[in-house]
Amino acid sequence: MNRYLIPRRITQRWEILPGWGWRELGSAGVGLGIGALLFAVASLAGLPLWLRALLVIVAAGCGVGLAMPMATGGSMLDMLLDARAYGRTRHQYLYDFGRDDV
Repeated sequence: MNRYLIPRRITQRWEILPGWGWRELGSAGVGLGIGALLFAVASLAGLPLWLRALLVIVAAGCGVGLAMPMATGGSMLDMLLDARAYGRTRHQYLYDFGRDDV
């Protein structure tokens, strides 16, 4: 039996870093934008600087976390959109009226 190398799948998208493409970069940018808005609102409220910086970091982290690919191949955002679409579809349930569930 001859041994041979199985080639790795070639991704068809441009990546900045492995697993980091335009979608993840855009998501991080949106997260930073929301963090900047939270920073401005928190500065008007008079919160300390460390708490305002934490708001920016958490917002950017949430943006990146939504778009980063998981082990299943999709992202968290894809999973949330699929769950929302599943919840909006009709479902059929099988009821067995002759059975006693005791």
